[in-house]
Amino acid sequence: MNFYNLLSRMRLPFGYAGKFFLLSFLATHLPLLAALGVMLRDGEADWKLVGVLLGATLLGFAAALAGIRALLVPVRQSTEALTAFAATEALPALPIGMPDLAGRLMTATQETLTDLATALTAARGAQRDAVESVRRRERAMAEVTHELRTPLNAVLGFAELLQMQPHGPLGHRLYAEFVEDIAQGGQHMLALIEDVQRFTALREGKQTLDLLPVELATLAERAARLLRTEAAARGVDVSVRIPPGLTATADARSLLQVLLNLLGNAMKYAGRGARAAIVAEREGGEVTIRVSDDGPGMDAAQLRVAMEPFGRLGNTGERGTGLGLPIAHALVELQGGRFALESAPGRGTTARLTLPGASPAA
Repeated sequence: MNFYNLLSRMRLPFGYAGKFFLLSFLATHLPLLAALGVMLRDGEADWKLVGVLLGATLLGFAAALAGIRALLVPVRQSTEALTAFAATEALPALPIGMPDLAGRLMTATQETLTDLATALTAARGAQRDAVESVRRRERAMAEVTHELRTPLNAVLGFAELLQMQPHGPLGHRLYAEFVEDIAQGGQHMLALIEDVQRFTALREGKQTLDLLPVELATLAERAARLLRTEAAARGVDVSVRIPPGLTATADARSLLQVLLNLLGNAMKYAGRGARAAIVAEREGGEVTIRVSDDGPGMDAAQLRVAMEPFGRLGNTGERGTGLGLPIAHALVELQGGRFALESAPGRGTTARLTLPGASPAA
């Protein structure tokens, strides 16, 4: 192996074959040089004999080169087969069954690539089946939620009517509390249904966007204002730090939904007394928005669960579908942006979305 390492550091033409040529040249010419040395030492050289020896040596060297080139064919074919498979996944037809080392190399290459092609085909088939299974489940869920929405709207309508008491008081005060519970539960269920339907529409490419310059400070302030009551109830301090006039190319309605999802998550999981913030800045031709909190944070495994559709962390006690982050992620990418979630235990969580910058709207 040390000799091979020595040869590998030598810069020779023809690459690996050049090392064979060097060895064959030395093997055929060293005896000639030794014979010449002996003849010159013993007396006047027989130049006719020297010519014959030189001719035989050159002929042997040429034959050695041809033989080496032929012996390197299996190595070259195996290398070309591996390169072609890596580029196009074209399965080669190398000769197999030869008993020598080069033959075993070609056999091993052929069998390995065949097994790899079979495994890739099986993996892609399994992936297609898994994707189709997920789509079928999502379509079924969307159909179920659609069917649930009509009777749920009726329940909410009657609950609102009972709360208004247009035909007189309900009687016992507990009835009013029961109606309030029905209304709150119905609103929560309606929000879940809307999340599922929105996520399904995104996955099926049915969401349409109107990408225009959007002033981020105004939109972020609106999101914070819409969640002001929930923030107060949870004891979370929300701040918006975005320079006036900073704009991004986005769909205002979708971006507002993203900010509501991210800020709502921050308030849910940061804990009482925590702080949440929306900040934004221009970075070159892009705008980066960060929605962060100083809550307990998540480890890598929890981050993976949080980003999965319907993924929910089991130790929070919060209700939901587990679609807030996937919907935000999909909406950001649909607007030509990038989404990333960063967190660490004890260091809070930051959602970072990057969108194309824009000049302020006239």
